[in-house]
Amino acid sequence: MTGGMKKRIVLTSLFLIVNVAVLFAQGALPCNDGDIDAACPIDSWVVVLAAGALLLTILHLYRARKAESPA
Repeated sequence: MTGGMKKRIVLTSLFLIVNVAVLFAQGALPCNDGDIDAACPIDSWVVVLAAGALLLTILHLYRARKAESPA
């Protein structure tokens, strides 16, 4: 691996770890009392949205790869 690639991998990993650490560092929040304006972590609709985005991304990449490969 070259130095630039190693640096990019380390920075990406650090970015992902810091984001996860911030999500777990939120402490006790009033998320279960129905307060819409509460600073709650990820709710169920965000998970559904992320799953849909992942599915569409996979389909797009699959179709792009299929169109690129010779038949």
